[in-house]
Amino acid sequence: MNATPNTVTVIRKAKFAAAHFLRLPEISDEENFQRFGPSSNPLAHGHNYEIEVSVQGPVRPETGMVMNLKDLKVILNEEVVGPLDFKNLNLQVEYFQNRLTTLENISQLLWDRLHPRMAGLGLTLTGLKVLESDDLFVEYYGGTDQLP
Repeated sequence: MNATPNTVTVIRKAKFAAAHFLRLPEISDEENFQRFGPSSNPLAHGHNYEIEVSVQGPVRPETGMVMNLKDLKVILNEEVVGPLDFKNLNLQVEYFQNRLTTLENISQLLWDRLHPRMAGLGLTLTGLKVLESDDLFVEYYGGTDQLP
């Protein structure tokens, strides 16, 4: 990403634990298992998710910061941790009533929640990483026009 002079990207992490399952209601249990493996179990399984949020903006002369990192933590707690922590994503999060709870869809949900908050502060949400485990994650940039 090309930053203009005096523009800095701040990255903050947050964690939440949630359960989910991957199933298509229109196909059989056997077909779901063939497609999604053990993740298709309707009793769900859980992950300790970690997210990394990248926010870009000018360094404010009065504070020397893009934004107060405490404020960013509050926003992540309000928009991510609070609504998703210790939830069954399939059953308790309306966004997933008609979507699979894939990392790709989780990243889009988080983007949709965080992007307006950052824009309201005059900042740009430049990237979002959602980690399901140490070796599996997605990165989302809000659309092809924003890819690095």
